[in-house]
Amino acid sequence: MKQIILSAALALVTTLGFAQKKLTEGSIVYKVEYDLPVNMQQMKAMLPTEIKVYFKGDSSASFSDGGMAKSTFIMNPKTEYQRLLLDIPMANKKLSVRFTPDDIEVMKETFPEFTFTPGTESKTIASFNGKKHTGTDKKTGKAFDAVFTNDVEVPLNSLTHLFDKKYGFPLEFTTMQQGMTLKAVVKEVKEEKVPAGSFSASKDYEEITFTQLQGMMGSKR
Repeated sequence: MKQIILSAALALVTTLGFAQKKLTEGSIVYKVEYDLPVNMQQMKAMLPTEIKVYFKGDSSASFSDGGMAKSTFIMNPKTEYQRLLLDIPMANKKLSVRFTPDDIEVMKETFPEFTFTPGTESKTIASFNGKKHTGTDKKTGKAFDAVFTNDVEVPLNSLTHLFDKKYGFPLEFTTMQQGMTLKAVVKEVKEEKVPAGSFSASKDYEEITFTQLQGMMGSKR
């Protein structure tokens, strides 16, 4: 009888030890690389090699520094709040774009539509045990490798909001938009306090519309 009780206790401890950890506040660091079309190759040197995401509750802020410009994308998928902050020292400009519901609908037209098929192989990334999947963008037919884990649950952010949470937390994945392909791999997930003001724009940012931003970039809706 003692052996049965001891075995049951050990089994419970083992189960609890490997239970999924849910993080509600902290940060994620991604290593990123890009595949660009010919007409965008000149941009490659200006693109960041890392993206850091702060998250708290349903809010996230994805920060990147490309050297010539810094950007922060703030979002809350539940409230559909989205804001882009651009800090361009060479132009002495700090811009803030609050996306309206109409703006978000326009952007959704350019988003990929992903489906994932689980594979049989496993892969460890940033100390998390993941399962390999084959991802496919239904719009273009492009396929790519992805790795999801159930070891940890983290809120969605600007890099992962297009993925169904039923697959788990994405450790390695690819996303595409407007001809540019971005591959991301998690380097670190940390439970920590988010710096104050991470999800808002300071007063030194100039507020502009999405249409104005597109005009500055030489594009139209």
